[in-house]
Amino acid sequence: MKILAIDTSTSAASAALVKDGNLCCEYILNDGKKHSEKLINLIDMVIKSCGLSVGDIDIFACSTGPGSFTGLRVGASAIKGMAQALNKPIVGVPTLDGLAFNLWGYEGYICPILDAQRNMVYSSLYTFKNGYLKKLEDYYAIEISDLIRRHSTDKDLVFLGDGLSLFKDKLKESLDRVFFAPSGFNYPRASSVASLAAISYKKGEIWNYNDLRIHYIRRSQAEVEYDKKHNTVIETMKSEDIEEVLEIEKLSFKTPWSRESFIAEMEKNDLAQYIVVKLDGKVIGYAGMWFILDEAHITNIAIHPNYRDRGIGDKLIKKIIEIVKENDLESITLEVRDSNHQAIYLYEKNGFTKEGLRRGYYSDTNDDALIMWKKL
Repeated sequence: MKILAIDTSTSAASAALVKDGNLCCEYILNDGKKHSEKLINLIDMVIKSCGLSVGDIDIFACSTGPGSFTGLRVGASAIKGMAQALNKPIVGVPTLDGLAFNLWGYEGYICPILDAQRNMVYSSLYTFKNGYLKKLEDYYAIEISDLIRRHSTDKDLVFLGDGLSLFKDKLKESLDRVFFAPSGFNYPRASSVASLAAISYKKGEIWNYNDLRIHYIRRSQAEVEYDKKHNTVIETMKSEDIEEVLEIEKLSFKTPWSRESFIAEMEKNDLAQYIVVKLDGKVIGYAGMWFILDEAHITNIAIHPNYRDRGIGDKLIKKIIEIVKENDLESITLEVRDSNHQAIYLYEKNGFTKEGLRRGYYSDTNDDALIMWKKL
């Protein structure tokens, strides 16, 4: 199996080719040039150095964020283009996972930090257990002072990442038991992306070129400015919202709910709560849940196709969690198609874990459903 992997999430661009578990070639360039100027040549050099052609590649892999907004888009576009042309699968690897994997085998605490600008970093916390990378915290963007407070305990921490060029001295001054990886490990490496992609591939966690999504964690400045100009609000669904909700439902699902189903939920089901997200007064997404004893069950959630990849789904999930906490419930459950990797990533990012599988749950395609759970 031949995996071509790239990482373009930081100022360094890297490409690697792994063949049957062995690294054949890897190039890393941090020469100040734009990724758009050097990535294709980098990929070409890696493939030719291994005596192969792009048609020989079995799997394409790339880091999916967080990181440089522009760099991530350049990398994803290159991988999607090759995968589409050759009809080959894609595996996306979170950037922080790939960075932490640089310290393979270290069983202490690993804290990758990537520069997020404005005195902030992207970070998480990891360790290795039985040879496998284990993520201990969700991904987040955080001010460096808050990160220091978060880790002001007696545990040993190894930091790595390009954030050290900005904050190494501050970390050293503020934390007692802190260590730093060698400088050569401070940039995500395509070989680490390839190793994690191989693990995901064996689990069946693959995408086609249409499914690949970048996960920025923090909104770009353009999105911040967009929200300043447009009024985005989340509120309780009303009867006058149903027509717009139905439109989204039909665009999102092969077997959409009917108008009567939504009316019955709102008027007759005392367990149900529904919310909508509106942009300039127009419904662009919605979510529903049932309150059953001490838990909430998410029944449906969808975003209008024209407004996806803008963080709207994440806003809805966070609002659901807020509502459930306000009602003093203890947990949230849901089912999601096991092939819907984008949704699964969104739920995992918000603290949901995979707890079970329902075979053939979706009657339209006979897809299996993952049962996911979040304890509050």
